[in-house]
Amino acid sequence: MARQRVLPHRPRTTVTMHEGDVIAVPLDDSAWGALHVVSLRRSGPVSRSAFVAGVLPWRGEAPPRGSDVEGLPVVAQALLGKELFTDGLLEIVANTPVVPTSLPNNFTDSGVVGARLNVWGWRAAIDQVRAWRPSPD
Repeated sequence: MARQRVLPHRPRTTVTMHEGDVIAVPLDDSAWGALHVVSLRRSGPVSRSAFVAGVLPWRGEAPPRGSDVEGLPVVAQALLGKELFTDGLLEIVANTPVVPTSLPNNFTDSGVVGARLNVWGWRAAIDQVRAWRPSPD
């Protein structure tokens, strides 16, 4: 029987991750941003080490709770590796349903001829979250 996951959680592989996991990202200005796991593979190449996550359009004064980001679609996404947790030391803090977008999924679209794949290292993923700014009203 599988053990129940306790949050916050810092996985060493993708085995204990779930689609919809929300990853807290500390920002330089004492604020927080977030990444959202939008796709995982459960078998085959890179299934234990890579996942697709995207930048959530959210900023807060504390790590995100599920209610803070629920219903938000990601604004950019890419293939990421477990190094986000092992080297970047980020943690999964919540889980909310993934909102579908028209962004290409680097797992399902990778076999399409001419498909363009986005891949972020762990530092680039953090930089993507830091670079997002709310649009002026």
